[in-house]
Amino acid sequence: MEPKDILQLESSDMRQAYLFEENGRWYAYERSANRIEKFLKGFADFKHQVQDACGRFKIEINLDILEKCSITLCEDSMLVLDCPTE
Repeated sequence: MEPKDILQLESSDMRQAYLFEENGRWYAYERSANRIEKFLKGFADFKHQVQDACGRFKIEINLDILEKCSITLCEDSMLVLDCPTE
């Protein structure tokens, strides 16, 4: 997925979080990482935050999050999650 596509997704619905698969690991970028941390403490590892080539930060996500959020879209290398506020 192109960086501009990720940025466009990140600016959409505030209840959703976007995860992207890269080399067998799942990552959330920028706002999605912050949403996951806000809604579900402990599922985003900010201690191992990295920056991609475009300067955006990304966080590896523990897929145990799927117990707390429902998947609204599943593609080959992207998951869209609906994260509850409670």
